[in-house]
Amino acid sequence: MRAGFFYAVAACFGWAFAFIGPLILGDWPGLAVAAGRYIAYGAASVLTLWLLHRRGRTQLRDARLWRESLLLTLFGNLLYYALLSVAVQKAGYVMPTLIIGLLPVTVSLAARIRLRLPITPRYGWALLLIAAGLWLARAPQVDAVGGSHVTSSDELIGWLCAAGSTLLWTIYGVINAERLRARPGMSGMQWSSLQGAAALPFALLLFAATKPAVVHGLNDWLLFIAVSLFLGLVTSWAANTLWNLSSTRLPPSLLGQMIVFETIGGIAYGAIWTGAWPASTVLAGTAVLIVGVVVALSERQPALAPA
Repeated sequence: MRAGFFYAVAACFGWAFAFIGPLILGDWPGLAVAAGRYIAYGAASVLTLWLLHRRGRTQLRDARLWRESLLLTLFGNLLYYALLSVAVQKAGYVMPTLIIGLLPVTVSLAARIRLRLPITPRYGWALLLIAAGLWLARAPQVDAVGGSHVTSSDELIGWLCAAGSTLLWTIYGVINAERLRARPGMSGMQWSSLQGAAALPFALLLFAATKPAVVHGLNDWLLFIAVSLFLGLVTSWAANTLWNLSSTRLPPSLLGQMIVFETIGGIAYGAIWTGAWPASTVLAGTAVLIVGVVVALSERQPALAPA
């Protein structure tokens, strides 16, 4: 149990770096940030599959398997993170982090809808807490000269992109779980690596089609490569592997609640990078939202229908 808890927390804090990668590479387009991450992830996945294949632990000639991996990785990896990167660069790290933090609830809610299960009173209260948390976090702030902050068009675009990425990963989360359960002999590492390898050619095409807003020098390229490697190897490959390890050691109800550490990590990393502690309303809203997520996941979760 302790090992599972450690693996889950480590995975979440690894995933949380995804929210500040686009901030660190602020001069690079969000699409280029996403492409860099999945080029690194894809390269690591190809190497992993090659090593597994040499040991006779994977089968790479199943065309249907590659088609499934391709479709899943386009929605749940490449397009998801492209939208998230744009969201962070347009709206900052706070609201996108909180919106993505709803994934445990949106995936659970999608499963309920898929199984035509009713929304229980506890679930209803949880959704109200989540809505209140988002409202508190986005409560208008009064600046130093007494004026209220007005939501800009860039912020609205960022929120819409974050909502879109949440929708994409919600669909991905439900379908990915179904397809993985349909292949009981498939390991979590192999499944993750297949999707990473499938993403590689599309990530290369996306990067080739992306034009930086400014001409980058050697230092900018080195920073881009370093952040892309960290995002691909740690935030994607290593964090996914740690989460798969925790999945075999923790009960599903507790495992879902562990994802709140991704939200906490994203807020903490953003505060450290920007050098500004979030406003009290942001901290209060984050706390209320996390309580809402925990309340929603404290109820017994429905099993997804077999594929």
